[in-house]
Amino acid sequence: MTGLVRIIPRLDIKGPNLVKGVHLEGLRVLGKPEHFARYYYDHGADELLYIDVVASLYGRNSLTDIITRTAREVFIP
Repeated sequence: MTGLVRIIPRLDIKGPNLVKGVHLEGLRVLGKPEHFARYYYDHGADELLYIDVVASLYGRNSLTDIITRTAREVFIP
């Protein structure tokens, strides 16, 4: 195996927002996921991983809208 390092940021999503966990007790809204996707793209990310942190709680299973908006901004698998 070579010394190749891949950068794959994980973006936690709640509704239409990017969130960050706070001491395993709550969530803080950071902003729009597509803006952060642009930041990671500009800084060399190889892929993006979106996780809907409350999907099972609300019976959701689709991040299609967020992925579509992100795809308009950047090209990352």
